[in-house]
Amino acid sequence: MKWEENQRKKGFDWRFHHLRNAFPPFQYKVPFLLYFCFFVFFTTVIHSETDSKYTGPISRSEKRILDGKLEYEKTGNFPLEWKLYFKAKQGDFVVFYDLNGDEIHFRYRRNKFDSDGEFFVKDLFVGNPYLVKGEWIGYYFYAVDERGKRSSLPTPKKLPGEKKEIIEKQSIPIFQLKEYTEIRTDDLFY
Repeated sequence: MKWEENQRKKGFDWRFHHLRNAFPPFQYKVPFLLYFCFFVFFTTVIHSETDSKYTGPISRSEKRILDGKLEYEKTGNFPLEWKLYFKAKQGDFVVFYDLNGDEIHFRYRRNKFDSDGEFFVKDLFVGNPYLVKGEWIGYYFYAVDERGKRSSLPTPKKLPGEKKEIIEKQSIPIFQLKEYTEIRTDDLFY
């Protein structure tokens, strides 16, 4: 008991003895703060460098479907070559999408009995990027009724069509699929 009383007189409190080594002296705080500041600065520099490097097989500056509609509005010509991601087969169409998520439908067969068309698209894999070429044959248009509500079922329309309908954001271009090639990167990932 006497020893504990002497320790209390010196200012030692047993309730906080476990925190004795929790706070290192000032001489250790300065290098730690310097290391922490250097680490934060270095990681931000590395992060900003990686932003300008590899972004995927299709660059962000590549034309999108909305850009193609704007090009059609200005020049009257719709682009026939696209860099897109494959989404799925839907009926007689294969569906591709761009970085915005907008879709283009490519007709790949005449009807469900066309085995040549089925063989032509057998190598498509969901999510892979492709350079797709085709002939523009029409578009899907979602009509607006008298209440101002957009229809849930699209109306397929052939060319020539109304320019206003074609450039609308909800319209989906339809192409006849001519050829596609998978976009492969030559970059090494480590």
